[in-house]
Amino acid sequence: MMKRTKKVSDIPPMSDKDLGKFWDGNEPEDFEGWQQGTLNFKRPPKKLVQLRLEPRDIRIIDRESKRSGIDRAQLVRSWVKEKIRRIEIMGSDLK
Repeated sequence: MMKRTKKVSDIPPMSDKDLGKFWDGNEPEDFEGWQQGTLNFKRPPKKLVQLRLEPRDIRIIDRESKRSGIDRAQLVRSWVKEKIRRIEIMGSDLK
């Protein structure tokens, strides 16, 4: 028995939450005119940086990591990125 394809226009307007539920129970292949996309998203490779810190600094980082529920490496990375953003903003103000 051949499966009947559905029309995208048959999908009623719905909230993001309802739309998520809809796609949990449906497949794009079930709809007329569906085709596989060709976009591939690739992140640029990250570089590993190692640094030496004082034991006291590590304890502070670990305490904040535990308090916030964020992995140690992610926490330090977010702090570094925050500092870089500030430097970039200050640098653009000087131009």
